[in-house]
Amino acid sequence: MRAFIRLAPAALAFAVTLGLACKDSNAPTATPQTIAKLAGDTQLALTGTPLNDSLVVRVLGSGGSPFAGAVVTWAVTSGSATLGATSGTTNSQGQAFTTVTVGGTPGPVAVQASVTSLAPVTFTATACDHPGIALGDTVAGVLATSDCRINGYYTDFFELPAATGPRGVRLTMTGAFDTWLEMYRPAGFVAFNDDIDSTTTNSRIDAIVPADAYLVEPSSLDLFATGAYALSAVPRPAELAGCSLVWTTRGVVISDSVTTTDCVDSTGGVAHYADIVVMYLEAGTVLKVSHQSTAFDAALFLHDAANHSVASNNDSAAGTTNAYLQYPVVLSGGYALFVATNAAAASATGPYTLTISSSTTPSGTAPLQRQGPQVLRVAPLRMRKGRLQRLWSPAARGTM
Repeated sequence: MRAFIRLAPAALAFAVTLGLACKDSNAPTATPQTIAKLAGDTQLALTGTPLNDSLVVRVLGSGGSPFAGAVVTWAVTSGSATLGATSGTTNSQGQAFTTVTVGGTPGPVAVQASVTSLAPVTFTATACDHPGIALGDTVAGVLATSDCRINGYYTDFFELPAATGPRGVRLTMTGAFDTWLEMYRPAGFVAFNDDIDSTTTNSRIDAIVPADAYLVEPSSLDLFATGAYALSAVPRPAELAGCSLVWTTRGVVISDSVTTTDCVDSTGGVAHYADIVVMYLEAGTVLKVSHQSTAFDAALFLHDAANHSVASNNDSAAGTTNAYLQYPVVLSGGYALFVATNAAAASATGPYTLTISSSTTPSGTAPLQRQGPQVLRVAPLRMRKGRLQRLWSPAARGTM
């Protein structure tokens, strides 16, 4: 009996092992059944830069469940690009990733993701050329179906350096089609224009910008428009005058003067004078502006694109006539900043200094984090014909 007792544990172990072996031998081997693109297809990037988003595939097994542990192989099958990873295994969600940096050759790029025994999937991307343009240059271009296309709009790209600032810039685009012009910097969107005025469909941007590298993007108002155009970049004074619309951006310091030929608000029968700058602000950021003058009582008025007053300031603190404005941006879009006088008299004119902080957050908070290049991500929506004229009419500008 003792012998049986001593042998029992070994016999049980053998029986369990035998049972498991028999069970495993009859079970089907789990294999991947499908691979599909999950994210990252049809992106654009400037030549030599990474795509904004990773390429992501999902592998599923039997019953449509995520398949973990599948080996995914990545390969560039056409065009010029480098991959962050050429292979990887799927995670618990059945997903595998790689990053892509397009090469120096403009044009289409194809990246294939494959798993053994499954039909591969192919991601496409486009590498966009971005030759340089300098102040004083005029270049001839063509919007063509082979160009990079953003939401249906064929678009070209030109790098414009500004080694020093503040720098006054005038960009003009003329063409046989209804033109559209945009300007970016690495931190985001700067300016756009559809029509110079109501008599033309050509585009112009007047801007005062800090030292930085800028990207100028000639395009069209209408979807899928093509044709020849000319783009010029010329210097202009870094000043505001005559109630004209001048774009600017964060990090700029403008020294100018309020005069009786600037924007005027005659509400109540007395005149208040102001210069005006236009900015594109992103929701979730904070705008911080100071307006200082020893010649007059300074005031600031900020209006949104619908001409609603969203913020204002007269005296930033007791005992001072300078103005300081801090505005948490709720809606992304164009904003008009009136750099104004508070005193209602013709003598209330003179020099001032306008400082727009480069900071996008209140003091003591972390800066806004950006993921990858933004120059192709914003692509502001085209506006219907005449909308800018209604938003920025002289009558609207005169109301502060």
